[in-house]
Amino acid sequence: MPANNLENSETRAIIAYLRSLSPSPNAVVFGDPKKGEQIFFGNRACSQCHMVNGKGGDLGPDLSRVGASRSVAYLIESIRKPSKELSDGMVDPNNYYADPLVYETVTVVTRRGQRITGIAKNEDEFSIQLLGTDQRLHLLLTKNLKSVVHERKSLMPVYTQEMLSDQELHDLVAYLESLRGNP
Repeated sequence: MPANNLENSETRAIIAYLRSLSPSPNAVVFGDPKKGEQIFFGNRACSQCHMVNGKGGDLGPDLSRVGASRSVAYLIESIRKPSKELSDGMVDPNNYYADPLVYETVTVVTRRGQRITGIAKNEDEFSIQLLGTDQRLHLLLTKNLKSVVHERKSLMPVYTQEMLSDQELHDLVAYLESLRGNP
């Protein structure tokens, strides 16, 4: 294959597209996707931060095509240990110019002592745009802040077996594995 000048986001978009064309490398998923969908949109609060097909929150990555781009093992690990391999956000393969977000925790403290935690949507030396855990966009001038702390950890809670049983995990992963976007 000849060398190319593709941006990282373009390369990831091509990989996601190619993966979506072939059957999943996952041999068998032992859960019930319908029950998994109920878990995702129910009391486990996944949809408060993650979006699927336009429904849900914006704080975490859009998972509408996660089944086409991530393995079952990766999904399980991301649920049980969300900070282990913090990844860049997935890029829409139909939008070649989209830059992925980095889903790391950012906490700012204003000069008045207000603490806001979320993910940075945009940041430069003069300002920061932070999507807070309250799902609001906070536009802050750096001169009005005491501190800005970036932590390479996920805002997503660790879903232990006490919080999400193995069967519920398999159901949730079966649902996520079924998400391949619109053909």
